[in-house]
Amino acid sequence: MSSQDNVNGQAYGFQSMTPIEPGKEGELRAYLEGLDIDESPFGKLPRTHMGRFVIVKDFYNDPSWGQKEEHLDLQYLIFTSNLDGDIDSYLDELCEVMAPEAREIWGRCVGCPENPKGAALKAYLKHNQIDCGFFYAAYGTATVPEVKAALRQRDQMIAFATRSQGLSPDELQEAFAAEFGA
Repeated sequence: MSSQDNVNGQAYGFQSMTPIEPGKEGELRAYLEGLDIDESPFGKLPRTHMGRFVIVKDFYNDPSWGQKEEHLDLQYLIFTSNLDGDIDSYLDELCEVMAPEAREIWGRCVGCPENPKGAALKAYLKHNQIDCGFFYAAYGTATVPEVKAALRQRDQMIAFATRSQGLSPDELQEAFAAEFGA
């Protein structure tokens, strides 16, 4: 695996594909769909730009492609994450901080350690890692805190622009200096 295929600037793209134990697909889907987007487990990992789970039931087979039809023997869980920095320390954090969720998620996958956390879970995820092939990070040189700060600044500027409509140039300059310290 070429680590360069998973790096863009300071960001790393991680992807793993783990087979789901037969009969546990519905439980896993229900658990994932029940996660609260506002209280995402990825919120506990401050270096995460984005994290996603996808359950793949089977290959898409289009007869017009003229290829042999293929099927998966099992359904698979694909986990992707765009993160700041190196994968090893990120997985160390994920495997400790998300241990309760890991049991519910990867605990339903073939070959997952009986106690899915720490070094055992990290080894499992790395064993099932697949190259991104082509990884593009929207904020390749900006860290999560830098992106959040820029978004807060944007929101502050929008709010200021909305509040200051109709001010004279002198009032606008004074209000801008008071708001932004310029």
